[in-house]
Amino acid sequence: MKISTKHTTTKLLSVIFIVTLALDNAFATQSSDIDTSKQQLSNAVENYVKTELKQYTQVSDDNLTIKAMPLDKRIVIPHCPVPFTISASKEALAQSNITVRASCEETNWYLYMMVKATRVQPVVVLTTSVSPGTVLNEDDVRVVMLDKNLIRTSTFSHINTVVGARMKKRSRPGQPVVPGQLCFVCKGDSILITANTGGVSIKTKGIAQQDGNLGDTIAVKNSKSKRVVHAQVINTHQVVVQI
Repeated sequence: MKISTKHTTTKLLSVIFIVTLALDNAFATQSSDIDTSKQQLSNAVENYVKTELKQYTQVSDDNLTIKAMPLDKRIVIPHCPVPFTISASKEALAQSNITVRASCEETNWYLYMMVKATRVQPVVVLTTSVSPGTVLNEDDVRVVMLDKNLIRTSTFSHINTVVGARMKKRSRPGQPVVPGQLCFVCKGDSILITANTGGVSIKTKGIAQQDGNLGDTIAVKNSKSKRVVHAQVINTHQVVVQI
């Protein structure tokens, strides 16, 4: 009986195709399982770090971003019959890049992972260029969330704490508004001095001897008596003497 070479070749190619397809499917399934295990471990590590940081630093979810760094593709996460044990030292948790240890006590397996923690806070920044002497209004500023590690000085978190203040320096858009750049009452301003005592309110005019922002206590000279007193700034044209 003569067997067709063409028929034999076709049949062999079909077998090879089926075997290859089966191997590809098996590999894809295995790869998918590995990726799922890595993702589950990453999620567990991120949740651990977030919980620890909220406990130790009292930071809220809105002010905290946690991201586990991707694991090497060659790393295989073994099956663990119990939940992974995750830990990190207090020293590590104080850093931006946190080293976390994930382990399976049942199989004596462990792995160190890197987690990036970004602590952010609301900061008032400028929306436009301003010149010295500019009185800020709501259109000049907005609030953005910035990484705390990038903030090197005191800032404001609410727009209403800077609206009405006068800029002392030329500043550019996107720049945080800081106390040293502005004053609600500026040195040399004519202001109203108010003193409350015994249910009686005494008011007189004065001259600011220092720059001051809301809540600051500054030196003010009484225009009549020429006496210098220390008073608290309550708005752009008034200070209060604490008696």
